[in-house]
Amino acid sequence: LDARNLSLLVNGFSKWPDQPGCGEGTFAVAGEVLRRAETEGFSKFNPQNLTNLVNGFSKWPKQAECRDATSAIGTEVTYLADRANRLSDFEPQGLANLVNGFSKWPSQAKCRKATSAIGTEVTRLAGRAKRLSDFSPQGLSNLVNGFGKYPEEQDLRQAVADIAAEIVGRAGKLNRFPHQELANLVNGFGKWPEEFDMRHATVAIAGEIVARAKELGGFTDQHLANLANGFSKWPEQTREATVSIAGEVVTRAGELNRFGYQELANLVNGFSKWPDQQNTSEATIAIAGEVVARAGKLKGFANQELANLVNGFSKWPEHASTREAMIAIASEVSRAANRLRGFPGQELAYLINGFSKWPQEPGMRQVAVAIAGEIASRADKIKGFTHQQLAILVNGFSKWPQEERNRQATAAIGGEVLRRADHPNVGLSDFAPLSLANLVNGFSKWPQEPGMRQAAVAMAGEIASRVGKIKGFSHQHLAVLVNGFSKWPQEERNRQATVAIGEE
Repeated sequence: LDARNLSLLVNGFSKWPDQPGCGEGTFAVAGEVLRRAETEGFSKFNPQNLTNLVNGFSKWPKQAECRDATSAIGTEVTYLADRANRLSDFEPQGLANLVNGFSKWPSQAKCRKATSAIGTEVTRLAGRAKRLSDFSPQGLSNLVNGFGKYPEEQDLRQAVADIAAEIVGRAGKLNRFPHQELANLVNGFGKWPEEFDMRHATVAIAGEIVARAKELGGFTDQHLANLANGFSKWPEQTREATVSIAGEVVTRAGELNRFGYQELANLVNGFSKWPDQQNTSEATIAIAGEVVARAGKLKGFANQELANLVNGFSKWPEHASTREAMIAIASEVSRAANRLRGFPGQELAYLINGFSKWPQEPGMRQVAVAIAGEIASRADKIKGFTHQQLAILVNGFSKWPQEERNRQATAAIGGEVLRRADHPNVGLSDFAPLSLANLVNGFSKWPQEPGMRQAAVAMAGEIASRVGKIKGFSHQHLAVLVNGFSKWPQEERNRQATVAIGEE
């Protein structure tokens, strides 16, 4: 079989990926493609052949033969990019299909390099008048979704920014975009929330979602989740669109058992940015009920998804449904003794912050103590936590000051705060008012601890040094700081900081 026929076979088999025979046929072709790659290279394969192969292999992402053959094609694509920019031989749809295929194996270095090369080509095309207009809505969404697998890559960030600009340019034609493409674009743009182009494009799509408010029944569960999660990155401009999505979720409240774990978590994470809206409140309460119904199956949620649920439900602490869901999640986190080891600092902060909204619940106390034990065991790694994460953790542990592990974990964080206070030319100047207030408030729950006292004194010195800037602190911040410093009235710096706040 020549290159064309091999690619046609794979293209045909890929239309029925759930059929064992089609899979076996594709795996056989993948083995042959890999053999030719290693013996004679890809000189007989044209761009269309390569695109069809990658597109087909991607339907079986767990198969080693498909992964290895796609990686070999990735090397060829990188080679073509380096040879007088031969990627210009590929049709726009072909480039998009390649990226979509490579994205199924984001951990493969060869797929990453090829994707990066295509990102450079997209930027080059964007620089030529209206060349991105040749890409279909599906092509643009495939590119953004694929590039989003590597948000740290500068050339891919630029390529997505160029696509975002193209979306803004088509703002008046977004009614031609299928539901899936809009959802994928928003999901992809959300990987770079600090970028103006991504925000501008997402706001344009939010306007289109509002215009389709009566058609949201045509969006799949995953589409709704991707939209809510993406819009949450820019809550100031996308409230109306998200409220519309929440309204659709409410209408599907009786069918939430069909939603995937990630979809439920993304919806709650998105809705939590607007806790005062009736639709988002009702939708979140309905999802909380579904989480309670899955109480024995919560291990199906990934760590980040559990953290997002906890963070989201905590915005509605007065509702019985969210409390019951939180109790179920706390039980799951406590049940799996080793599970906490897989949570990074941000997610541990989400957990303790959420659980601390119900300090009277025994289950919340138990899981908080477990988290404190995990933090104490990472004492040598706390330097990798952000200022905000440290403050949130201390604030949470302080809700249960009688627990020995909470004291140990807070003491470890106090040591890290002292270490940062001694940093030349920086000190604690990078700490936000809220973080300073939470830390002082938390440390003050253990006033007899030398480490807590020293950390509080260091922060008092920082507050005193901000004379003239204290007006940036809220009323609550000032009250919490004064209350905290008063636990150590003999400290001169505490006196100075309190006097400065008194003047404010």
